[in-house]
Amino acid sequence: MIDKNYNKKFQDFFTKFEKQYFDSNDDEKKFLFDLAINYVEKNRDFVMQYPIIQYWDEVNKSKIDTKKLISWYSNKEINLYFHIPFCKTRCTYCSFYIVIWDKQKELYTKMYFKKLKDEVLDFLEHNKNFKIKTIFIWGWTPSYLQEDELWDFLDFINTNLWCFFNKDIEFSFEWNPDSFNEKKLEILKKNWVNRLSIWVQTFDDNILKKVNRTYTGKTVYNIINTARKVGFWNINVDILYWLPWHNYEIMKQDLEKVSKLDVEHITYYPLYYYKESTLSKIWEARDNIWEIYNFYNEIIQKLEKNWFKQYWREYFGKTKIHNYQNNFVSNWILYWFWLSAYSFNWENAFVKEQNLNTYLLNKQNIVKYIEYNDELLDKRLFVLGSRNIKISKDTIKQLAYIQKIIKLPLNLWLIEEKEKYFILTQKWLKYQEILAHMFL
Repeated sequence: MIDKNYNKKFQDFFTKFEKQYFDSNDDEKKFLFDLAINYVEKNRDFVMQYPIIQYWDEVNKSKIDTKKLISWYSNKEINLYFHIPFCKTRCTYCSFYIVIWDKQKELYTKMYFKKLKDEVLDFLEHNKNFKIKTIFIWGWTPSYLQEDELWDFLDFINTNLWCFFNKDIEFSFEWNPDSFNEKKLEILKKNWVNRLSIWVQTFDDNILKKVNRTYTGKTVYNIINTARKVGFWNINVDILYWLPWHNYEIMKQDLEKVSKLDVEHITYYPLYYYKESTLSKIWEARDNIWEIYNFYNEIIQKLEKNWFKQYWREYFGKTKIHNYQNNFVSNWILYWFWLSAYSFNWENAFVKEQNLNTYLLNKQNIVKYIEYNDELLDKRLFVLGSRNIKISKDTIKQLAYIQKIIKLPLNLWLIEEKEKYFILTQKWLKYQEILAHMFL
């Protein structure tokens, strides 16, 4: 959790940085920029919303107008997210709210899906006309569902939502390799799922064991080959680097293997240390910022040689991009069905109850929300857009205000201003957390 002085801490740092930077020579500027990188990387939180949720308003459940929050989605193009919170084990690097499947698995699954279905029906009650651009079923481990559970859930989605699908809808499903099952892949295919995202993390079997994963590197190849046979032609793999047991040679081997996979998309990201994860509790966060940046350079070079184009800091595609993630960072409309859900509709963002038992028992589960004015919307756009390649000026409400507050990143050559766009430079893609925290 971040402290309440988070905003002021970064504001004070960059105010001082800006004054010193413009009064310095080239060598001093490089030194100061390196200090800024170290400061941000050692103090930051992973910013996926603006403002960060800790600063949102607490909801008075007796007064919150949920109908108003939900009904805003009519006549819009939207992105839907379904969350399956259950896992077989907890990975040691995971900091998210999960429920370990145990002897109560069957009961919890039935209760959770009844709740999820009720939420969908309630959403449809308030929104009669909209178009769905993407659906993303993530989890933490949706592929652990039994075949009948999986069919029932997907059939419910299609029965109730298919009439709202865009003709080119991206329908994604997250897959954990140790729940590999060809029949499950066939169930996905028969229910309109057209994109798979496979959690690889590393090909090294020893490290997989240490992070509490229960498959081997060879399993990944079997899944991809079988997915192709079943008819999937849009596949992503997720890779982690600089886990505590990683060394340079192992990461090079992972990079070599993943660059040659028969997939359309690769998500490649470093380990983020969260206080809530088991790994962070037993390992000190390493002072390896520059090792991370140096290996990032190698990732870019290797994947480009193998025809993967970078379109987001950690996203690489051959012919296809990940539309859900691209829509998220492009500030498009989101509605998430699950506990702890985060939704955004341009006027408001809101989150739901995180504890599963509380979530299952309550009809109204929105616990925090924020109303956006033009200033907050523009800042949000830049914080999220700083993970993308370019930001259209047409989407900015107060252009003069934004031009004023991005003076420093413009001078640092992190951003270039064009006639119709702000372009995030190659330098920026490497150091994008710096810009996000300048806005904080």
